[in-house]
Formats: sequence, C-alpha cells, structure tokens
Amino acid sequence: MIRPLKVSQTSAFIDQQCALCKEHFRPGDEIVICPEDGARHHAACWEANGNKCSAFGCTGNGRLQSAQSPPTPPTRPRVVDMPTDEVEPRSKVRVLPSSSLGCAQTCLILSIALAIIIIAFSCFGLWAIADYILLNKLGWDYRAPLTGLVWPLLLLWQLRR
Repeated sequence: MIRPLKVSQTSAFIDQQCALCKEHFRPGDEIVICPEDGARHHAACWEANGNKCSAFGCTGNGRLQSAQSPPTPPTRPRVVDMPTDEVEPRSKVRVLPSSSLGCAQTCLILSIALAIIIIAFSCFGLWAIADYILLNKLGWDYRAPLTGLVWPLLLLWQLRR
C-alpha cells in the first residue's frame, strides 16, 4: 500500500511535473512518489496507469492507501542481498543513448579547427613578412621573373605541333 501525500503551500513539490500527465503540482493536490525510482505522479494519474510507475523500465507499483484505512505502522527496511556474480549494482534509471555530440566533443572539435586556422594564418603571415623584407627592404630579388618563362613555354608548345 502506498500512501498519497497532500501538497501544501510550502511543499517542495510545487511546480514540479507529474511523470505521466506533465501537469505541475499545485497546493491541495494528492501525489504519489514511486517507491522504486522516486518519480512523482498525481494520485489519479497513478491509479489511471494501473497503480504503477510510468517511468520507462521502472517496476514500481502498489495500490493507494485510502483515507479511511488506518496508517500502517512503520516497518524496518528490507535488506536486499546482491547476487555474488554482479560486481556493481545496476541503476534503476534507464536512459536512452545520446544521438548528438556532447559539450566536450564539440569543444574539442572547435578548438582543433581554430588551431588549424590560426596556424594557417600565422604561416602565411610569416611568409608574407619575410617576402616583404627580402624584396623591399633588403632588395634581394630571390624570385625568378615570370616573363622569362613564358616565351620558352610558347616555343615548346609551337615545336610540339
């Protein structure tokens, strides 16, 4: 038996959502907290869902305790032994795999792209500075003139015809 809780004016559950209908809890609502995963439901939503939790993969269930029946005395917590073949306890919360890049992967890709752009511009900038100094300041004409290359190429083209 699960006892529903009444939401008061100062309750921490105000403006939280029901796991089934997604409506916000308001003062005066009766809510049910799933004993397995802690998902919160309106009492009517819990009963409409067959007295069970609506969270994916959760096995929490139980009938609601009516207001006329006396409250059950508190019992000691039940100790559950883990099987010896399981090393780590499994989580009760089931999540679907992500289909997009996370923040860390996105930041890594953007930083690599930025580093490539910075290196490309810095290399071109260094070449342009060295070219300017060699040609204009030192007067060193280290590049072969293009005009001397055009006529020999035209002659070779004419000879091949």
